[in-house]
Amino acid sequence: MKRITIIILLIAGALRLSAQGTSVAGTIIDQRGVSITGVTVCQKNTSNCTVADRNGMFHLVLEADKEMKLHVECLGFNPVEIALNETTSYPLKITLLPMYLSNDVYADDYNSENTTRAAMRWTLNTDALSTDFSQFSSSIGSYNTDIMDRFGIIGPELGVSFSRIYAGAGLGFGYGRKHKYDSLVLDLNNTAYYLNLGYEVIKSARVRLTPLLSFRWLRSRLLNYDNEKKIPLSQYLDERDLDLRFNQTIAVAGINIECLMYNDAYVNGEYWSIGLYGGYAMKLNQKPWLYSGANRLATDSEIGLDHFTFGMNLSFYIPGQQ
Repeated sequence: MKRITIIILLIAGALRLSAQGTSVAGTIIDQRGVSITGVTVCQKNTSNCTVADRNGMFHLVLEADKEMKLHVECLGFNPVEIALNETTSYPLKITLLPMYLSNDVYADDYNSENTTRAAMRWTLNTDALSTDFSQFSSSIGSYNTDIMDRFGIIGPELGVSFSRIYAGAGLGFGYGRKHKYDSLVLDLNNTAYYLNLGYEVIKSARVRLTPLLSFRWLRSRLLNYDNEKKIPLSQYLDERDLDLRFNQTIAVAGINIECLMYNDAYVNGEYWSIGLYGGYAMKLNQKPWLYSGANRLATDSEIGLDHFTFGMNLSFYIPGQQ
């Protein structure tokens, strides 16, 4: 008799739930994936409502004869409506956007539609390399090679990223060094041209991590000239001013990490970033191409290279239109 009573109660409960309609459960989060507490979830155009708990979870039994839609709202967020049908999978995962963000894109959801948007990137780079010209000391003097053992440049880069792939080209200008040695002036100028290729493995609204392969053409021009304002023609013809131009190509494999900054927290528009770069450098040509004016000079000496390089960058991004 007890068994029959339990079965009858279970059947009655099932019939009651069936009469009430579908049972819906889910979680409500913001654009960062953080649960939202106190969200009101109602069956549309009814007073059949519930409130999400501190974990953003809710449960609601829908009335069968009413519209099968949910109306979700919370103070400070844009309300949303969710249509339910036989293909809806449960539990639901509902994302609410703060009112200051666009409804068209999530602030941290760069893994979906934003990865297919092209973005122009204007960058100011600073790079530092440690070079070693000691093998040239016997031919041009250690007083010359001592000022050439650092290669620091600063300059602009123009690039574009699309579907996480980044490509950019830039020009770097050396800081330039002048040093007086006895009656001579030692004048060094460095420049560099480079091509950067990368893939953005992390691309969120606040952090971007990009392994980069950088190809660089380093150029150093060393001049020696007399420190006097006026010198005899005979002295000039005897001593000849030194004008050497060293050319070295290298490849650098490294990682660039950026912190992104927005105006008014608006992530669909233009934004800034500040980044740090570190990598491993290797020479592409062992012996430098060496010129003096229009003449190509032969040499058996090599430029030494510290394999570790680092730099900083300040970038301005202009996202493309959808």
